[in-house]
Amino acid sequence: MRLFENIYFIGGIHGVGKGTICKEITSRTKLIHITASEVLKWNEISLSENKLVTNISSTQERLIYGLENLIEEDKEYLLDGHFCLLNSSGIPCKIDEDLFDQINPKAVAIVIDDVKIISKRLESRDDKIYEIKILNELQQMEIEYAKYLSKKYCIPYIEIIDNNYERFLDILNR
Repeated sequence: MRLFENIYFIGGIHGVGKGTICKEITSRTKLIHITASEVLKWNEISLSENKLVTNISSTQERLIYGLENLIEEDKEYLLDGHFCLLNSSGIPCKIDEDLFDQINPKAVAIVIDDVKIISKRLESRDDKIYEIKILNELQQMEIEYAKYLSKKYCIPYIEIIDNNYERFLDILNR
């Protein structure tokens, strides 16, 4: 079931810099930046420093409900979120494919960075230490899943490394 026709999805693990990249992209385009966390009202369902998700499926249902009440047909959006999350046990898990079926992204992009840098950023930002091994596993899982979704939907897949989002802009301008 496809609900939307006007969303570009940009993912990446916590602390990778999605928000910064999205602000830069939207400053150069007509896209409207929204974050999955804001749509979910994450602060209402979890402590802000908690990156573990108790019930991934219900969280994603909440995201779709929020998007249905926010998205306007005549505008285009850049939604930043995740392809994978850490479950309540701290194990990387893919987001249900059904969520992406409903979002129906026009393209998928993933922000990638050195997990050691991300780990330091998260420690500074959230005052929490994440194992490099887990962050690496999570990032690799996100990359592979984003590639898979790109092939499934026959849409562009873009890797944003070293803040280079020019390819994303090229795809928007086509």
